[in-house]
Amino acid sequence: MKQEYRKWALGLLAAITAMLGLCAAIVIVVDPFFHYRTPDPEAEVWFEQRCQTAGLLRSQDYETVLMGTSLAANYRPLWFDAYFDTKTVKATFPNGGFHEFSQALDYACETHDVKRVIFGLDPNILVRSVEEAPDQLPAYLYDTNPWNDSPYLLNKDVLVRALYVVREKAAGNTQALQDAFVWDGNVFFSKELALAGYKRPEIGGTVLPEDALLGVCDENLAVVKTWLEEHPDTEFIFYYSPYSILFWDKMARMGQTDAMFAVLKHATEELLAYDNAKVQCFLTDIDTITDLDNYADHIHVAGRVTWRMSKAMAGTEHLLTLENYEAKLDALREYVLNYDYESIWEDQNG
Repeated sequence: MKQEYRKWALGLLAAITAMLGLCAAIVIVVDPFFHYRTPDPEAEVWFEQRCQTAGLLRSQDYETVLMGTSLAANYRPLWFDAYFDTKTVKATFPNGGFHEFSQALDYACETHDVKRVIFGLDPNILVRSVEEAPDQLPAYLYDTNPWNDSPYLLNKDVLVRALYVVREKAAGNTQALQDAFVWDGNVFFSKELALAGYKRPEIGGTVLPEDALLGVCDENLAVVKTWLEEHPDTEFIFYYSPYSILFWDKMARMGQTDAMFAVLKHATEELLAYDNAKVQCFLTDIDTITDLDNYADHIHVAGRVTWRMSKAMAGTEHLLTLENYEAKLDALREYVLNYDYESIWEDQNG
């Protein structure tokens, strides 16, 4: 009886070992997250930014890193290659948190000589509490330790994704590296859609004090300052995306306009105290933010706009300095405070 049980146990162990070995072999060969191979620049299956970006940061040849939330996803690295005479990799995470961006930046700097970081410092993430920010990057992918790969090799979810990649490649459903995680080709941009995607708040009964959001802003800025201090030889270009005029309608109705402008001024002043930091502000691009045909909702903008922004980031037209930032932001504040928001819907109904 004992001998039969021993044979059964050994057989079961052998079967499990074989299954695990097969799983690991499939993952290694397909390598859906590019942990061991370099992605095909012309035909890959892109589906999971938080996992596949680690492979891009490891495998690509670059000196510039573009980082940001979904608002940065519609940039093509080749635009920055051209306008900055550089080689660029994109690391964007939908609704990304500052801890996630820190992980990605640390990994990039560990594996490459990063000379420039271009970061979408969106107002929404500046005023989001640390507790609410996602922290979902798989740590075993964002390091150079080869001995902690078992969560990748022996993982049911990764195996499913590997089989998905095989199926999609067989069907020809691939995209070039330059289009990785770009979503503007799947979405229409128009005033009608922007309004449909915007949930207009009810008018609130209170107005936030100017300093109401500065505490959480400082918590997030503390992370960004760490980047600047730990990488003094790296140029950081922070940019404020061109949130549409609907965003300022939202701020007005929620009583947060003055608090948000206080955040923008404070963040700009804090960042410009560093010699290796620049701030580009597209919030003040009135022609863009008032043309709702550029938007899919109140903040997400079309690729044709991100292309113009990528070109402008290499120049000074939208550059904030210690000498001009207050005047530029004050002018925007005056504009949005006096804007006729109801006319947006009157035009739509008419």
